[in-house]
Amino acid sequence: MRICSLCGLEFSEGEARRPCQSCPLDSNCNLVCCPNCGYQTPEEPQWLIWLQRWWQNRKTPQAASTVASTNVSTQALIMLNPGERAEIVEYSSADDMTLRRLMALGLLPGVHLRVLRDFPCYLLQVGHAQIALDQQLAAAIIVRSAS
Repeated sequence: MRICSLCGLEFSEGEARRPCQSCPLDSNCNLVCCPNCGYQTPEEPQWLIWLQRWWQNRKTPQAASTVASTNVSTQALIMLNPGERAEIVEYSSADDMTLRRLMALGLLPGVHLRVLRDFPCYLLQVGHAQIALDQQLAAAIIVRSAS
């Protein structure tokens, strides 16, 4: 089942192919077309689907108690000052779209980061990459300070 990111309709793979039947590129196209509004989005890569399933299966009460049992204090990413280093521990948001965005950016638990700036947006150094986040995404990340 798929959900249209524009209108929110939940539809199946067969329903997604119906509007594209008249298109000559139908057999080689990787776009998914919403049967309700016609909005087209590319298919999600298999590695991203696997990662989402892995993350959903990882969210068990046992994993949550392991994080809670550590004596190291955790805080929201927005509480860090520029220059501070931290490790991502978990997400505080239950919103599926927010979680997908963070995973797509590679901001997974266990990733080490450094805050470069916090205004006008949060700029993070992750490895050799710099990632900009808005306030909502940054607030959804729970980190543990790394000295």
